[in-house]
Amino acid sequence: MDFELTKEQTMFKDMAKEFAVREVQPYVKEWDRQCRMPPDLFKKLGALGLLGIKAPTEYGGLDLDWMTLAVVTEQLSYYDFTLGMAACGRTSLGILPILQNGNEEQKKRYLPGLIQGTLTHCFATVEPNAGSDATAIETTAVLDGDAWVVNGNKTWITNGNLSDFALVVCQTDKTKGSKGLAVILVDWGTPGFSRAPIENKMAFRHHDHGQLFFRDCRVPRANQIGGFGMRAAFANVEHTRFGIGCAAVGAIQSCLDICVKYARERNQFKKPIGSFQLIQEKIAEMVVDLESSRWLAYRLAYLKDKNVSVTKETSIAKYHNMEALARCARAAVEIHGSYGLSDEFHVERLYRDCMGPIIYGGTANVHKLILGRLELGIDAVSR
Repeated sequence: MDFELTKEQTMFKDMAKEFAVREVQPYVKEWDRQCRMPPDLFKKLGALGLLGIKAPTEYGGLDLDWMTLAVVTEQLSYYDFTLGMAACGRTSLGILPILQNGNEEQKKRYLPGLIQGTLTHCFATVEPNAGSDATAIETTAVLDGDAWVVNGNKTWITNGNLSDFALVVCQTDKTKGSKGLAVILVDWGTPGFSRAPIENKMAFRHHDHGQLFFRDCRVPRANQIGGFGMRAAFANVEHTRFGIGCAAVGAIQSCLDICVKYARERNQFKKPIGSFQLIQEKIAEMVVDLESSRWLAYRLAYLKDKNVSVTKETSIAKYHNMEALARCARAAVEIHGSYGLSDEFHVERLYRDCMGPIIYGGTANVHKLILGRLELGIDAVSR
């Protein structure tokens, strides 16, 4: 198993780094303070092809491998953990669901814009009473002639207030349980579709999250994306978890590099704090977390490129890498002392932001249950 990057993969990795150094690093602190990201940032990413890595060339994509997406996500996340996951999320919960399950008209209408960064999507799953238990979804879609009538509420939806359209997970027949779930595409501007921002967040302040409201919202029957059931509704969640695992690698590398620099420069008791054994212990633990996380992410990308089942490997990478990032971000704040509490230092934002993906994409407990089920052959959750 050889993880040496090809020339093409290295080129895209360098491209992502150059973009982040130029367009992200000088401004991300202010974005966080202002709680908003420039709307044209994704257009710039799209112009470089960085949003279309896994999309076919016929729609304007590059049709490249998962390893390329992994290293691009890692590099963007080094400078802004939020941006790395947001960029990868365009693929996992925007491009791929439409590519795999949309009709040709939908592909031509939405994919080029998603790839170019001129359209923004949101994937609406979470509800006030449905989080980890996706089978508890209460938003309904009822057929009325040739239209779906959608009613319900969604919350904590990424890009909820910025999206041009929403992919909404609905219950079409409560008597069928999870087999009645379906994804309905709803364009912004459709009567009965409204939204509101979620503000004053601890994590991802400059990344939009919102609440979506559907009140007798009528959309054509053809707006259904794919079929029915859990697989139809959540087939691409594994790709999101892959992106989180890769983004965590970039953020851990950022923690390590910042702390090494600070520990060399910061003096206490007339010598650099990096000379203290307990500081070196924290640095050593970061190194181990970084290397183990990177190889879990790269191995996952390697296996995805072989087109084999990776449910187990995806849960391992998402669970392990986010737990590792949480450890590293906390250690980074501790190494910086009181300065680590100030947003003048990047580690403060990393510590806050890592809390988000610990919860979404499947909590640590959810992934433990997945791994336990796969290993034991016994499902701990009644369905």
